Amino acid sequence: MVIRLFFVAALLAVAMARATPSLAAVSSAEVLRLDGDLTPVGAERAGNAAGTIPPWTGGLPLQAMDPRVGYVDPYAADPVLFTITATNADQYADQLSAGHMELFRQHPESYRMHIYPTRRSANWPEHVLEQVKVQAPLARTEGYSLLDVGRSAVPFPITSDPLQMMWNHVLRWRGGSVKRIYSWFPVDSRGRYFRVRILDTIAFDQQGYMAQTRPNRLANFYGMYLEPANIEGQLTLIWEPINQVEQSRQTWAYQTVSRRVVRLPSLAYDDLDPRTQGLRTTDQYDGWNGAPDLYDWKLLGKREMFIPYNSYKLNSKQLQYADILQPGHINPELLRYELHRVWVIEASLRPGNRHRYPRRIFYLDEDTWQVSMEEDYDSNGRLWRFGNHPALQFYDVLVPWYGAVIHYDFRIGAYLASDLDNDSAVPREWGWKGDINDFLPVNLRRLGTR
Repeated sequence: MVIRLFFVAALLAVAMARATPSLAAVSSAEVLRLDGDLTPVGAERAGNAAGTIPPWTGGLPLQAMDPRVGYVDPYAADPVLFTITATNADQYADQLSAGHMELFRQHPESYRMHIYPTRRSANWPEHVLEQVKVQAPLARTEGYSLLDVGRSAVPFPITSDPLQMMWNHVLRWRGGSVKRIYSWFPVDSRGRYFRVRILDTIAFDQQGYMAQTRPNRLANFYGMYLEPANIEGQLTLIWEPINQVEQSRQTWAYQTVSRRVVRLPSLAYDDLDPRTQGLRTTDQYDGWNGAPDLYDWKLLGKREMFIPYNSYKLNSKQLQYADILQPGHINPELLRYELHRVWVIEASLRPGNRHRYPRRIFYLDEDTWQVSMEEDYDSNGRLWRFGNHPALQFYDVLVPWYGAVIHYDFRIGAYLASDLDNDSAVPREWGWKGDINDFLPVNLRRLGTR
């Protein structure tokens, strides 16, 4: 089966209050727009009228990366245009999220945002973009179900349906397969933290990345914990479905103490991983994931906003984690913010359902469909948590993804900094072919280290 990347024109009402049926209907003229006024994944190709957002001209080209050095910042010479602080934040309120405004309120002396020139660096392999056009008429949604789609890609580049936009994030291109070692750090209000280090292995269920494919399988995943010592060797195995309404996520765990593999009853929605100190729900992994059926989805529009982008400085191999992790927030000198167009989507909990976050606001970068920021509100309507996720273009493989994933808890002044690999001596391994035997529960035990 070839990699199936899809486009659907769902030119319905701009603000859809809930997930209603929509059918694939991409005409040949609409497909041509992806070589015209739109980028190959459906963003506006042109810049903005003020000239503060440039046109997309192809993104960063393919280039080599020395694994001993890591990703060298191609924009290191860019100047800081200006800095936003607590004293002038109101002046830029239209371009700031509520989460950033709250960071200014809680940390007026230390929090700041350095604004750089906008660089539209997103780029993808040509074979991925060509398959987009070939498969354009296939993808569709019906209620909360995702139907007739292939595997890792952007299925709905021309759409005004907010739920289809969220599916774009979930299915976006992440290199087909990757092995990586990264760490996350729960940081308390005093700046104290501990480290969780994990070997992350993902193979999307498609030809070229899995020797055998399975119906309705999006990806195969296992994570092996490398530290701290009390969880070293533990593993989590996940079979991620495409249509999660039809079939729920299947999950297993290998426990080192009992040396047993057990089926987990649930790893979805607002389940918490205790290894994050409860600072991230399951559906916040990778910005957003899983079934969307607990919420009504509404498109609030498109805005020009300052979002964390091209985070090469933050991902430098020259940094120690003590340089990054500070009380209240990560070191603002290491973050680069740029003005980009984002889709703003509201998720409101449907009556009769339960989730820790009854209301959420997602900000999707138009160039990548990636969740750049997320605001989470409690049952009293107060802003509780804020996701702020710096983007990075992995230019040696043409993969737009995260350079870090950060979740702030405004109630307790803590945060979780994840996906950091500054000290990893093992480079990411992209594009390898997995075997289904690598992702069977019966084989988890042999993967464990003790």
